[in-house]
Amino acid sequence: MERTSIGRWLLTPEGLVEGYLRLEGDQIEEVCEGKPQGDSAKAVVRKGFINAHTHVGDSFAYPAPKIGVEALVGPPDGHKHKLLRTTSAERKLDAMRRSVDLMRRTGTCAFIDFREEGLEGVSLLKRTVSSGSPKPWILGRPSSIIAEDSEIDRLISSCDGIGMSAIRDWPLDLASRLSERAHALHRIFAFHASETVRESVDSIIALRPDFVVHMTCAQEDDIAKLANAKIPVVVCPRTNEFFGLTPDIPKLLKHGVTVALGTDNCMINHPDMMEEIKAAYRVSKLKGGISPLDAVVLAVYGGRKILKEEGNISKEVDAKDDLVVIRVSGEDPLRELVSSARSEDIIGLARGGKVWRSETG
Repeated sequence: MERTSIGRWLLTPEGLVEGYLRLEGDQIEEVCEGKPQGDSAKAVVRKGFINAHTHVGDSFAYPAPKIGVEALVGPPDGHKHKLLRTTSAERKLDAMRRSVDLMRRTGTCAFIDFREEGLEGVSLLKRTVSSGSPKPWILGRPSSIIAEDSEIDRLISSCDGIGMSAIRDWPLDLASRLSERAHALHRIFAFHASETVRESVDSIIALRPDFVVHMTCAQEDDIAKLANAKIPVVVCPRTNEFFGLTPDIPKLLKHGVTVALGTDNCMINHPDMMEEIKAAYRVSKLKGGISPLDAVVLAVYGGRKILKEEGNISKEVDAKDDLVVIRVSGEDPLRELVSSARSEDIIGLARGGKVWRSETG
C-alpha cells in the first residue's frame, strides 16, 4: 500500500511546529515532527474545532431579520420563539441536520448547543446526529418559567446540562434550582450574560456557571471577578457584529479568563468556525488586537478547556483524535488562517486514525 505524507506544520497551543502525518493509504501511521521526507501537501495539521456555543435549533429560520436582540431571540415571544412554536418538527430536523453536517465538513469535531423547547428540543437534536457527526454537548432548558423539580430532573438527565438565556429572563428561584440540580447530577450549567446590558457579576458568579456566553457589556471589574472565580467566557464575534456589539477578547485574555469561540444562532450565521476565527481576529483590532495564534487557539483549545478535554496533537494514533488538514499557500500559515483561509481549503479530515482527503488534496 502506498505511503504518503501530508502537512508541513502541527498546531499546538504554543504555536506551530514543523510536522506532518505519515500515511499508509488512508490510515495514519504516525504524527511526525520535523520536515517531511519527499513531497507533502503544504498544510497545517490541527485538532478539530470545538464550537463552544450554538443554537442549531434556529437553523430553519435562516436568514434572520435585522432587528434587535430582544425582538429576535428574547423569550418567550421573540421572533425565533414564535417560529419555534409554529414550525413542524420535520422542517426543524432537516435544517438542523444540514447545520450539523456543515460543521462536520468544515472541521468541527464537537459543539455545545443551547437547545430550547424542553425535552422535545433535546430529543430533536439527538435525532440529527449520526455516525461521523461532530459530538454534541446538548444543554437543554425548561419549556417555560414554571418548572417542577421532577421536570427539571428529567430534562437534565436527558442531556449534558442546562443552557439558559440571560438570567433576567428567569425567576431567580428557578435559575438557582437549575444550577443546584445540574451540579448535583454532574452536568454543565451555563447561560448568556451581559450581552446587551451590564448584569450583576456577583449574581452571575453566585449561580456557579461552568461558563457564560458573551459578556459584551461587562466592565473591567466584572471581567476581573470572573477571572478570579475561574469562570470561562464563550464569545461569538459574528453574532455580536450583527447586533452592533463588540466582544473585548483582548481584555478577557489579559485578565486570564479562559475564552472560547462559538458561532451562536444558526439563523444569523452558518456554524463555520473558520469564519468565526477571522471575525475574532478582525473585531479584536477594535480593542487593541490579539495575535493570529490567539485567534486560532480560541477555536481549537478554548472549548477543550471548558469541556476539560485539553491536549495537543499526539504522536500516538488514537481513535479519539479528530484531526484537520488545512492547505496554505505561503510561509505564514497562522496569518492565512485569520485572513484568507476558507473551509474550502480543508484537504483532509481524520477520525479514528483514518483520513478522508479531498480530490484536490
